[in-house]
Amino acid sequence: MKTLAQNIPFKSLPSDYSALCRNVWLPRPIRDKTDYQAALDALAPLWGHEKNMSRDQSDWFALVADLVAEWEDAHDRKKAAPLPLAQRLAGLLEAHSMTAADLGRLLELEASMGSKIINGTRQLTAAHIRKLSAHFALSADYFL
Repeated sequence: MKTLAQNIPFKSLPSDYSALCRNVWLPRPIRDKTDYQAALDALAPLWGHEKNMSRDQSDWFALVADLVAEWEDAHDRKKAAPLPLAQRLAGLLEAHSMTAADLGRLLELEASMGSKIINGTRQLTAAHIRKLSAHFALSADYFL
């Protein structure tokens, strides 16, 4: 099913639900790659305009996005493996402008121990995981 929204600017899209269904894409179960692509094409003009959408546009967008997500979940052949703990820690430290030495101090260890934890030569204890979880406001599962 082709959509009519592919090159339509946001301001030109219908603002009411029934017109979106008639003129852009009728929300329906996505059964194949063609339906999937049509749904993505229909959503494209609305991406990034969430604050400017009418209530009907927002409802239609949410429904179509849910259908797309459902399709993707069911057809995701290669689920991304979680990053190794060392990479997750390194990313957190970078995002918070922290060094390996800062990690060691945060965990109440010698500063050099932070580097050993990141390199995987030293394991995190349950107490370390609790401290990291509280400091970064993340679930303890993130550090397992």
